[in-house]
Amino acid sequence: MHAVTTSASLSQQAEQACFDPASGLLGVIAQALPSGHAILVYASGIGAVALVPERREYFTELTEDELAAFCRLPATGYATKRLADGGLNQLLTQGVRGRNIDELQWRAALYASAGRLMKGCGRDDVVLLKAWPNLTRVPGTPNAMRIAALLTRYPTTVSLAHHLLKIPVEEMNEFYSAAHASGLAVAVNRKPERMKGDTIKPHRNRGLLGQLFERVTGL
Repeated sequence: MHAVTTSASLSQQAEQACFDPASGLLGVIAQALPSGHAILVYASGIGAVALVPERREYFTELTEDELAAFCRLPATGYATKRLADGGLNQLLTQGVRGRNIDELQWRAALYASAGRLMKGCGRDDVVLLKAWPNLTRVPGTPNAMRIAALLTRYPTTVSLAHHLLKIPVEEMNEFYSAAHASGLAVAVNRKPERMKGDTIKPHRNRGLLGQLFERVTGL
């Protein structure tokens, strides 16, 4: 006999589960930002992202679907290499568009969440949204505008917000995780936790960023 999983029990599991940002792309970004060094981040079979902390920008040729797959990988699925000035100049002059690194942090948390809260966030956090996400530039959730409208005006817990708005708790978890990771949301009743990065193993890849990776590694 198979156990029957109800929507209520799934919601309870979603509230209790969490994901560790240090074990994925958010951890890689957290390591890169304080260093100030431009780095290339690769995922085998998917593609590459260049992080330029000095400009607080990232560069990529990946489509949104590819970037979603990229963001869902564990930290061990990435390779990183410091980008020398020559490689950075080539990147900046080749027409690859730079985007605000906060947008990558939003994406990394949103896609890694899969309905779970980010470690360091809680369903009883009183969440204040300091600014709306630019939903023309980052992926949202089905009720992102309603959530943003509530949390900017009335700081509310994740648990209460999902009841007030009558939306799945999994969606609230995704939105809050993304907003928290990108610096848009704060829990006014708790102190934030710092992320710790993990060791990253190298892979090879393709495209302009792939060519830069081969150049700096001598492959």
